[in-house]
Amino acid sequence: MRLVRFVASMFSLGCLLGSVGCTPDSSVDDIEASSDDAEALSLPLQVLDVTKSNAPSGLTILRKKSEYVAFFGAEPPAGVNFNQSWVVHYSIGVQNTGGYSVSFTSIDRIGSGASARLEVHTLDRTPGPNCAVTMALTNPQVTVKIPKQTKTIPVEQIFGLEVTDCGTVQNWCATALCAPGTTCDEFSDACVDDPFCPKVKCANGYECNEDLDACIGRLCDPDDSNSCPSGFVCENQIACITTPCPTEFRCEPAPEVTCDEIGWEGICHGPTLKYCDGDAMTVIDCAPGQCEFVEADGYYDCVP
Repeated sequence: MRLVRFVASMFSLGCLLGSVGCTPDSSVDDIEASSDDAEALSLPLQVLDVTKSNAPSGLTILRKKSEYVAFFGAEPPAGVNFNQSWVVHYSIGVQNTGGYSVSFTSIDRIGSGASARLEVHTLDRTPGPNCAVTMALTNPQVTVKIPKQTKTIPVEQIFGLEVTDCGTVQNWCATALCAPGTTCDEFSDACVDDPFCPKVKCANGYECNEDLDACIGRLCDPDDSNSCPSGFVCENQIACITTPCPTEFRCEPAPEVTCDEIGWEGICHGPTLKYCDGDAMTVIDCAPGQCEFVEADGYYDCVP
């Protein structure tokens, strides 16, 4: 019986061990062979005079001509040969005003062979609170060509941010009288609302996000069923529209399921096991063990 196995496994619990592994690319292109012994190689960048209408926010790696055409909706420039080059595009999406710009500061190949990776360094420039800007929608973006790389090489984006300082009144806060619930911000010469998160307590499974002034699902590990509380699942809610695919796994309320959907095989919602015998659903919290699919038995079960 499933319940008997669960009780036995809980009785024998000792320490919980887990392991993760990752296997990067194991080869390099001819164009990169000379850099195998180098700690880091800064790749040459050639800026391309091409833009995408309403470009979404994110980094996009275009490795083939078909990907370029699908992304930009046009043929690549004459100087772009995907047998020798890749195209890299970066945007911060549509902004409500002018004063924004983006650039690549460098694209570096770090390491070699199986440990190689690409570091893409981007820089966002945004207007400060006292800057005069055009009141029109803008879509800051930049596109460059780089030497072709091994197609499976991992890509890591390193973000940089510069805020344009258009001048402020020195020591403005020394004479400012801010109302209760606000605090003085010297950079913007203004009284701004107090931080949101110190004033709230989020429920189990959630964490406070100061940017959104809200409690959102807390970050979690998809390989650890106990990283979310019972009744939650660890999911990546980001829709992939760029390469590499961004991931942000967070605890989300587990969807409602029926016995017609899960049957005897069952399902795991975080550390919670659900399975049915006919129309009767059994729900078991596997913590401190884990809920996993047991290949030998062909169904989900609690395991130590």
